[in-house]
Amino acid sequence: MLPGVQAAEHLSDHEEFCLQQPATPCAELLQQALSQTPLHTLLWFKLQSYRLDYLYVNHQFRQLYDESNQLLKIADAPVAFRTQLYFYQAKTLIARGDDAQAAYYTELASRQLEAIYQAFADPMRVLELANLQAVAGQNDKAWQLLLQAEQRFAKSRDPQFVFELNSNKALVRHALKQLDDAAYYRKQALDAILPSDRHHDIIVAHGNLARTYQLLGQLGLAVDYYEKSLPYMRPGIDDLQQSIHRLRLSELYLALQAPAKARGYLQQVDVAVLSDHHKALYRELSAAVASG
Repeated sequence: MLPGVQAAEHLSDHEEFCLQQPATPCAELLQQALSQTPLHTLLWFKLQSYRLDYLYVNHQFRQLYDESNQLLKIADAPVAFRTQLYFYQAKTLIARGDDAQAAYYTELASRQLEAIYQAFADPMRVLELANLQAVAGQNDKAWQLLLQAEQRFAKSRDPQFVFELNSNKALVRHALKQLDDAAYYRKQALDAILPSDRHHDIIVAHGNLARTYQLLGQLGLAVDYYEKSLPYMRPGIDDLQQSIHRLRLSELYLALQAPAKARGYLQQVDVAVLSDHHKALYRELSAAVASG
């Protein structure tokens, strides 16, 4: 997604960088690279973008907020990098329930994303803007923007664009409690990204579809898609998603009256990487498995 120097014009994706040395944990690899790079160079900003992306993907929201807040103090940061900081400030503040401050950063990020889109005519910028609006609860605005993007770039065969388009459509439909529609778009997103080599997106697509089916009560389908995601997991890169998917599989197998399978998946969960929310679910499932 972010080849070469032009990466400074985009929100980042750490995955490709971390795969250069898959034996080294991604966070460690990024920290090593940053320590060896002169401050405030283009490469330094690109590596910081990767690090922020890594923190976001791994749900380290408190650290993401603190680090992006500090980086905002750099007056001469590239425009796209500053946009990324606004983007993550908005999302972490929304997660914390600070709606007023989140709205401020949402507006800043929206203006910058729109300006970058006008300058580069890159459809991914529209999707980032729609995503930000959806996360901020502006579902009608997000939906209209997604429909405009779909119409304008209807001939696009870029699997990443089709994946992000349908993922964001699903996000809006889910927020509106239209889970059948959300499942349809989740399946479209998965079908689009599956032929690619973007393992993290493939994992996320499987997990999102599985979770939607779980919420719809279609437990067999949920199990199927969670289990299909597991072969794509890579040590040191996908540890969080792997543990979340195993946790959900344990929950599903308990619901399906298969306690041995539930116990087996639960024993494979790395509790240390889980968020507080998922740790609570882990404790609940541990008690249920023990009593079963």
